[in-house]
Amino acid sequence: MRLTQDDRGRRFVIRGFSETHVTVNDRELQQSFLLTPESLHDDVAIDDLDALSAQGESLLLRDDPEVVIIGTGTRTRMGPASLSAALMRRGVGIEYMDTAAALRTYTVLASELRRVSLLVLF
Repeated sequence: MRLTQDDRGRRFVIRGFSETHVTVNDRELQQSFLLTPESLHDDVAIDDLDALSAQGESLLLRDDPEVVIIGTGTRTRMGPASLSAALMRRGVGIEYMDTAAALRTYTVLASELRRVSLLVLF
């Protein structure tokens, strides 16, 4: 019997992770990145939540998401309230989670073909 993996048409799929990296397709990422089901931006120059207030809105809205998930490391930390308010005014949900929970949540939402963006901070 031939088995195939069902990626539901997504170009970028999370294959694994640890505290030091996330594997997307066959790429092992060890620095902050933004992921959507259709694009991977591995040139994100943000490594902490404080830096999000300066350029966060334009970065997080790149692919017109309905929800944004931010992985904040081994524990959940909240980002700037101004960023959350700006996204919510545009009708975009935002959730901060520890990175493991963020990766799992992203995977579920992307498998449902939702317009979701994931920012992982290293």
